[in-house]
Amino acid sequence: MKLLASDFDNTLWFHDHMKERDVKTIKEFQKQGNLFGVCTGRCLQGIVNPSQPYNLEHDFYILLSGALILNKDKNVIFEKQIPLSLVKEIYNFLDQKDTSIVYQDVMYKVYKTKKPDYHGVYIESIDELKTETVSAFSFHYELDELEEATIATDLIHQKYGDIIEAYQNNQHIDLVAKGCSKGNGIKIIQDYFQLDLNDIYGIGDSWNDLPMLDVIENGYSFTYAPVQVQRHAKTIVETLADCIKDIESK
Repeated sequence: MKLLASDFDNTLWFHDHMKERDVKTIKEFQKQGNLFGVCTGRCLQGIVNPSQPYNLEHDFYILLSGALILNKDKNVIFEKQIPLSLVKEIYNFLDQKDTSIVYQDVMYKVYKTKKPDYHGVYIESIDELKTETVSAFSFHYELDELEEATIATDLIHQKYGDIIEAYQNNQHIDLVAKGCSKGNGIKIIQDYFQLDLNDIYGIGDSWNDLPMLDVIENGYSFTYAPVQVQRHAKTIVETLADCIKDIESK
């Protein structure tokens, strides 16, 4: 039995769709007795909702950059949360940049300018959340603000690196509790399914996938991924389907 952990955005999901060949190949992979699941910065509904029209089922969910891990039945395998007070502090540290906060699998958005989106609930202030802890939060920059996002990620590491993890995902920064990562998520899933590391594969396209690619021996990335990301992968492919076909050939 082999296991493939896949990033979601720009790996399986492209803006508003999945590729038909990718979905077909995933289902064939699963029918052969293999496991397929996501390893993503998204929350559960951010995966389930887009997957439903394709009748695509996931054998496991590494969510929120490893802060929440669920089995096929969506039961919790691992979870670690962040104090809301820390979210507020970092939010103010970054001059109240547009942010989204995941609490009880709902994404709450505090944006200066509201944008049309298919998921999430807009709130005026973080103070509207009546909880002491949340699952994860993110800062969102524009497409032409990639450098600003990189600088902000570095600043967060410098000031809060001992208590928080910050992962840049293109123009977004995903923040989770210390010790959480896609890589740690892979280790937990490996233990859960009792698999040898040689039977675990991973694929991703961005910087936040590096912790995943670095803990496995069989890492894949794409021809369109940044060169820095490609260097951490063992094999470069054009599509997710190509990755699966390569795994099946081994």
